Amino acid sequence: MTASLRKRDRIREHLITLIESRAIGQAIPSERQLSAELGISRPTLRAVVDELIKDGWLIREHGRGVFVGTPKIAQQIVGSSTSRGAAYPPAPGTWTSRVLSHSIIPAGTAIGSRLRVEAGTPVLRIARQRLVDNEPMAVETIHVLSHLVPGLTSADVEAGSFYALLRDRFGIVPTEAEQYHEARAADATEASLLGVGQDSPLLSLERVTRDQHGRVFEYTHAVYRGDRYRLEFKLSLAESPDSTRPAMTPSVNPTMTPIVVTDNPAAGVRP
Repeated sequence: MTASLRKRDRIREHLITLIESRAIGQAIPSERQLSAELGISRPTLRAVVDELIKDGWLIREHGRGVFVGTPKIAQQIVGSSTSRGAAYPPAPGTWTSRVLSHSIIPAGTAIGSRLRVEAGTPVLRIARQRLVDNEPMAVETIHVLSHLVPGLTSADVEAGSFYALLRDRFGIVPTEAEQYHEARAADATEASLLGVGQDSPLLSLERVTRDQHGRVFEYTHAVYRGDRYRLEFKLSLAESPDSTRPAMTPSVNPTMTPIVVTDNPAAGVRP
């Protein structure tokens, strides 16, 4: 079993090197040619190719062959030497927004609880589609206390970074957030907006954000395409000075990731 896994790892590495040398949409050599070059059986090769298709590296088109796929958008989360949590370097691609709805609503019990206000408090609700290089990548629903952002329009939200807008126009500096991630399947509406099939895998995110005064001002829920988006964590495993166990940065438990918000308009996981 161990030898078999090592063999598949070598095949996978060879194929990824091959993929990286080709342009998106370019065909890779045929199954027969690759199996002969690598000296392996076609079923073994096919199993590795199937894994790479599942991971988004390759696309199989019936009757035509296997082609290089579009790489996933990789959002890194790294430990910050100047904070208690994590920071987001810019995510690849050009991120833009299309507002789907924009209205002031009374906070229900759930939204009020997340924003730390009473039910019935006016809240600005903004639903928007996020695109990377004009390709649908995410759907976000933002809830922000309406009295903090008087006059905020859909055009304002589409014009650039939401957090930069809050800072520059309203004096709200997003400083710290609690963020939760989980996997789930797309419903019909999400599938339509994201250009994927119903029940396709999504990365779901919820975030509650505080400003420079420690005040909760925003609650956001978002879903990202599982076939085109991933999170990458860099962890420090150095020994903690006050513990015999390794320190891990950012600190993560099974249900909550503390996030220190940086003003990065390209980051996919923040508005």
